[in-house]
Amino acid sequence: MYGSIAICSGRASTGLCRSVCRILGIEPEPVEFHQFSNGNMMVNFPGGTVREKDVFIMQSGERSILGDKTEAYRTVSGDILEMLQMISALKDSAGRLTAVTPYFPYARSDKKDKPRIAITSKMMFDLIAAVGTHRVLAMTLHCPQSQGFSNIPVDQLHAYTVFINRILSMGLEKLAFIAPDSGSILDNDFLALHAAKGIREAGGVPDISTGYVKKVRVDDSEKPQVRTVEGVDDLSDRVVIMSDDEILSGRSLILCAETARAKGAKEIYAFVTHAILSGDAVKSIEESPITRLYITDTVEFDEKAAEKVNGGPLAKVETLSVAHIFAEAIKRIHQGRSLSSLYL
Repeated sequence: MYGSIAICSGRASTGLCRSVCRILGIEPEPVEFHQFSNGNMMVNFPGGTVREKDVFIMQSGERSILGDKTEAYRTVSGDILEMLQMISALKDSAGRLTAVTPYFPYARSDKKDKPRIAITSKMMFDLIAAVGTHRVLAMTLHCPQSQGFSNIPVDQLHAYTVFINRILSMGLEKLAFIAPDSGSILDNDFLALHAAKGIREAGGVPDISTGYVKKVRVDDSEKPQVRTVEGVDDLSDRVVIMSDDEILSGRSLILCAETARAKGAKEIYAFVTHAILSGDAVKSIEESPITRLYITDTVEFDEKAAEKVNGGPLAKVETLSVAHIFAEAIKRIHQGRSLSSLYL
């Protein structure tokens, strides 16, 4: 058994870290960051000792594109180096070090689909382990199999419970779960299964159908083309639920929503774990058939910057916090308990 829990964060996850610490009833460990004129960074822990403590270092490997990136640490690479420095600074005194990466860095780079490119997510696991980390805690990896890249234990969390609770709060029974691409079929079917279970437990009679949008990518431009919808021909009078692991330009979700609306969908709700929202994505979402986009706080969302991009207040984007999921996972890891019940 290790000493007490200690939690600190890099500058990409300060908000989520504060929320997790508040739930656990502890204060975040103070961290000082200094950037030199040549772009080098230094991390310092000016607080009390963490000797033999169970230390959790929180840092997302991505920020919303809406964020200010004028300084080195505000880039993805800068945030990764910041996390590695924090771990390295603590490795000689902490009893155990867990890297908490709500959004795992370079998660999309999980295969070699063209010659002479790096499988960068594998490299990230190697780097995290190399600086002295004992385990990794992440949420919704782009490719779950990438856990196998790591030589140290990896726990993957999901936002399923948060999404299911919001879906059930709508009080609807006639639903269609439409995956925006083939890669998200399993997640959407999982949500459909547990939504049906929740409706029955509440005394209702679920009427749920499932399907997916078949799309094709011809390059890396983030501009997919929709070919057809598989599994569903008529969405008349149904409320459509879409789910995906992350949203960049929003093009895939919008194409799915447009297709669903053309097939008669009554309302369309999207649930996405990691909200990158690049370029004018928020404006595109606001102008789309999507009724509401629910995101989580794995990536810090700058609402003021988003409103600036949109040209006014946002009406369709809402953040659901996953801080309680991370807090419970951290508590269970510390106590040596199972995380399986957190997966529904």
